[in-house]
Amino acid sequence: MTLDTVNLETCDREPIHLIGAVQPHGALIAIDGERFTVEFASRNTASFIGLGPEQILGKDIARLIGETNARHLRSLTLGRSTPDLLSPWFLSFPGPDGTRIDLECLPHRSNGHIVLELLHPEPAPARVWEDEYLRREFISELVTPGALEDLANASARIIRDVTGFDRVMIYRFAEDKHGEVIAESTNRPDSFLGLHYPASDIPDPARRHFLLNVVRAIPDINSERVPIISRKGGVADAQSASPLDLTFSKLRAVAPVHVEYLNNMGVAASLSISLVTNNQLWGLVACHNYEPREISSSRLRFAELLGSTTSALLQSIESTNQLQTSITAEKTAFRIEQQARGGTSLRSLIDDWAPVLMQLIDAQGMLLFRGDGVVAFGAVPDKPLDFSGLCKLQADGVATTAQLSDHINMDAEQLTVAAGAALLDLSEDGRDYLVFLRSDFEQTIRWAGKPDKVETTTEGGVTRLSPRGSFALWREERRGQSRPFSAMDRDALRILRRALFALNSLEHERAAREAQKTAEEKETRLRHALLDASRASSMGELASAIAHELNQPLSAISNYISACRQELRNADVEIPERAAQLIDEAVAETTRAGDLMRRMRNFISAGDLNAEYIDLNKAIQQGIDLALAYVDLPRLQVNLLLDQGIPRVLADPVQIGQVMLNLARNSIAAMQGERVQKLTVEVIRSGQWVKVYVRDTGHGIPTEQRKYLFEPFNTSTTQGMGIGLSLCRSIIEAHEGRIWAEPAKTGSVFVFQLPIEGANGEQA
Repeated sequence: MTLDTVNLETCDREPIHLIGAVQPHGALIAIDGERFTVEFASRNTASFIGLGPEQILGKDIARLIGETNARHLRSLTLGRSTPDLLSPWFLSFPGPDGTRIDLECLPHRSNGHIVLELLHPEPAPARVWEDEYLRREFISELVTPGALEDLANASARIIRDVTGFDRVMIYRFAEDKHGEVIAESTNRPDSFLGLHYPASDIPDPARRHFLLNVVRAIPDINSERVPIISRKGGVADAQSASPLDLTFSKLRAVAPVHVEYLNNMGVAASLSISLVTNNQLWGLVACHNYEPREISSSRLRFAELLGSTTSALLQSIESTNQLQTSITAEKTAFRIEQQARGGTSLRSLIDDWAPVLMQLIDAQGMLLFRGDGVVAFGAVPDKPLDFSGLCKLQADGVATTAQLSDHINMDAEQLTVAAGAALLDLSEDGRDYLVFLRSDFEQTIRWAGKPDKVETTTEGGVTRLSPRGSFALWREERRGQSRPFSAMDRDALRILRRALFALNSLEHERAAREAQKTAEEKETRLRHALLDASRASSMGELASAIAHELNQPLSAISNYISACRQELRNADVEIPERAAQLIDEAVAETTRAGDLMRRMRNFISAGDLNAEYIDLNKAIQQGIDLALAYVDLPRLQVNLLLDQGIPRVLADPVQIGQVMLNLARNSIAAMQGERVQKLTVEVIRSGQWVKVYVRDTGHGIPTEQRKYLFEPFNTSTTQGMGIGLSLCRSIIEAHEGRIWAEPAKTGSVFVFQLPIEGANGEQA
């Protein structure tokens, strides 16, 4: 990077830990961690130990502070905590002129050196009554609040009481690193409460130092920095061959940009206390004074204690809030999983729980994408959106953004209802996902000055980035964004995603198993159908042959009966009336049987019908009579509910009679051994159809047989070859009708319907 290249990242790379100077209210000595010889010294050491850098560099530390103190220093652990806390060491030793020197030392290790930061101790201990008062206030006001805002206000008030600064602010960082003043205690007429500060006001190096050091005190912003001299000569800054790392130094000098920044604000002294939760920089306690102000070490440590306590309480409050949100999400996920165990589909679960899910995530709309289908809930755009641009934001299957338009193309209408979104990936292939939508949140942000740094050119022609010169209120109207998704929101989303992903995977697995099972069943049915077709063809040929062969003896029987009657007449034998009636019936039945065989043969071989306009009631009666001819069910009740008002229908009476015969025989067979034996046949006109219901009180139809009732060789009784119902279906469909079985609590119900109009559209 050249000197004339300037951008907002310049400050982020500034090596402020290698600044090579300290503030003048203290002095610094750094010794070799093994040999205990002085390697670095600030130029003002004479004001603290009576000897300047040129007199102590290269000397053993024991010659400066005495053997006793040197031995004690060797015994100190000096292990750093994160963040690093104030751990003072009070030491006394005779000065070069024999005068007793009392110092407060803040020792720490740094890259093989032991850094000793020296301060003048307080002239007298703090007043006991004042400390006691502060402790009581600390316990009663700081520890009691349960809400974050109350805690922040109490902390700001107590820290100002302890430090005496003109203004104390609690400053909270957002996820984009900009900060907002959420609490303030001040004796000034103006207020910074509610103001926002851009992320660039605190560059990343400064943030790292705030995370590592709880307290940063600057008693006088414009005091002259004191350079640190190396044993090798020269200032031990970033340009030195051997700079001294001041990462954990409490006296580290102030970076020029920060001096300019605070001067622009009119601040003369500052104190910053880091607020750290879950090892992250949550915010700062920013103390400003408009005149130089140095506070005692005891007060500084008390302020540090207040900051650490506030951090712990903040973490407790945020952890409690996060735990409550997580518990709510876990309960919701558990209830959804419970409901899923009852067999409810994921689509129905989302439909049932949509209001609860949207309330939990503070979303106004929701979209469920599964395969090629989309289901919408709440407020969603009229025109569909392509959410594939969110995939690159995923972490643990969850992607969130408060500014969706940064990632996908959107128009104004879509932006209004879908300014922000959270996407939950619900499948391995990425085809199934759930999207929560947040509507546009119009927000006015009150910035403490326009949030831009300014490029300035020095007298030497070097361009650099300068801090903002104005902190006057500057308002920004922010549109096209939703409320941001917080860490708590993302935790809740991950919990929901875990449950919904598992349920979706199980549902897909079940569907795959069902599809495989259905495919296997279909393959088996097709295989059987081929066998059945071959068998049916053979049975058709056999039935046709049997019908042909039976037709001759039936004709012979009819002829013999007629011949017997004629012979009796020729012999002048008077035939009794009843015998003559029986002879006529025998001739008629053999003729009918022959006709039935002929028609069945024609139907089986060529599907021919001998249709005519018939009285359907009569055909039904004949079929029932034949079915009852040889029935041995003494408790059987037969109810014929015929409709004499129906018009004639175009049908083959013999084949319709055969359908009734088969249905009635099946019902009678199903009622064998039943306590209630009741056969009901009902004829009803329904529009342009006549429906015939055959009901019985038998053992009913097993569920597994319902799908295949009307297929060949699938018998519904314990006897027979399984072609009765298949033949019924063929006959009814040949009449342009339909036959089916209806569900029944007891027994079975078969229904067939025939059109009142014939095949040619003729009306009877």
